[in-house]
Amino acid sequence: MTISTAVPPPLDPARNVVYLEWEREFIPWLTGKLRRVTRDGQPVGLSGPWKPGQHMALVGKTREGKSTFAVGVLETRKYVLALDPKGQDETLEASGYERVTGLPPKKKLPKKVQDDLDDGKPVRLIVGGASRTREQDAKLRQLMEDALEYARQSGGWTVYVDEYQILADQRMYRLGPNVERMLISAARDKTSVITAFQAPAWVPKASTRQATIIVVWRTRDKQMLKNVAETAGRDWKQLGLIIDELPKYHVLVIPDELRAPMIITSAPKVN
Repeated sequence: MTISTAVPPPLDPARNVVYLEWEREFIPWLTGKLRRVTRDGQPVGLSGPWKPGQHMALVGKTREGKSTFAVGVLETRKYVLALDPKGQDETLEASGYERVTGLPPKKKLPKKVQDDLDDGKPVRLIVGGASRTREQDAKLRQLMEDALEYARQSGGWTVYVDEYQILADQRMYRLGPNVERMLISAARDKTSVITAFQAPAWVPKASTRQATIIVVWRTRDKQMLKNVAETAGRDWKQLGLIIDELPKYHVLVIPDELRAPMIITSAPKVN
């Protein structure tokens, strides 16, 4: 199978995959403004949109573009907390979101941020600080825990957890249960969680099991593909054939609607 990124290739019924251009098709689909596309003269129905209260899992190696994809998706949400557990992520910095190092009730939000919240305006924040010493690591871990609790109590936020393994690993921040609780129970508060990690085997299974959408980058890790495929209800060999043909920085988007096609797309670079 050859995938052209210049012109969206037609749907391949045998593999059930369609290419969506990011701005013109993918974002409108994600937000519920596009429910079908035409390929090779035939209408192709797409899965339902990504709604508040639904979750997403991003699976790919470091430096493959998970943060770039996440920032593009987060622009569709009004209230965003982007957790930066590894400290000062460059792509998150380039997003233009304001960085905070404390959250209520322990620390007040900057006045403009609080005013925007009170006025119902969009608020997108990076939560995190430096992580170069043990003391800074301890403070950053506490900040991550405070952010998860703030989001859970407030409701309505879309929480991006960058490098989820750092938060979840018992040898690191040990906050996996906090994220799992939100993944399982946050739907009623319309809180969405996006987790980003390198392999499902390294993080709690709720990150993929509770995800409405799983996004996968290029990989040769067969076990990782098998884990994703099992959770998504797809054939892992089929996923492997598609992923083998992905151009660099392109992804395979797997919705949880089994009858809907999977999607190939590429997020633009964050300026």
